[in-house]
Amino acid sequence: MRLITSVLLASISASAVAAPFTFKGSDTLAGIMTDAIQAAGLANEIQYVGGGSGKGEEAIVAGQQGIAPMSREMKKDAAAEAVAAGINPVAHPIALDGIGVFVNRANLVNKMSLATVKAIFTCQITDWSKIPSAMKSGTIEVFRRDDASGTTDTFKHIVGVKEFGACVKVMKETIDIANETSNNPNAIGYAGLSATREGNRPATLSKDENSGAYLPTVHNIRQKLYPLARTLYVYEATGSYSLNPVESKLLPQLLDGIVTGK
Repeated sequence: MRLITSVLLASISASAVAAPFTFKGSDTLAGIMTDAIQAAGLANEIQYVGGGSGKGEEAIVAGQQGIAPMSREMKKDAAAEAVAAGINPVAHPIALDGIGVFVNRANLVNKMSLATVKAIFTCQITDWSKIPSAMKSGTIEVFRRDDASGTTDTFKHIVGVKEFGACVKVMKETIDIANETSNNPNAIGYAGLSATREGNRPATLSKDENSGAYLPTVHNIRQKLYPLARTLYVYEATGSYSLNPVESKLLPQLLDGIVTGK
């Protein structure tokens, strides 16, 4: 199975001659989608606009597209709605990834447990002085992805956040988290590892106070040591939905080289 460590978000240039087929899905998977579209020779026929896993999920359930790149599993109610419409979504695991909790590179904060991360994103901890390894004070400026993001769903599930605190600001895209944490010394925000920039870094995380702390490296994600590791998917619509010609060309490219197993 492939492993994402850093993916740059990109868009495919639309042909001026004919409008490309446009479809939605996980921003985290934008780099893989871009590579697959180009490798399949479909750069003038498909435009991947991202928008979040929820957008791809909605589109596949509505029969608007037959491929939905998602950074989480499809929700049970959405899958049931699709089946009721005669669409049977099939999940293809295509990559492993880690959700990074990003801070500015000037921030010295070291190990943080998931409980500390939860306290920050529920606004129970609001000043860096409450986290000794940061060796600084100042209001913690907290940023998150929007609710259409599969990264948000996975983050909430693993960290145990039911509702974000009032201090948390919503960012629409991964690049917004990247920019905030790169330029704001007091910022913290979660995102896929494609948010890595020269000015920020993912924090070292531990499952709890008594566990070892790990960075989201290839090894640590593969070995499931990093506590915010996850599986990424491409969902394929089967049943009453038939892939259109460009989707039929793209899907084999996306699935090429997948290795299943433990």
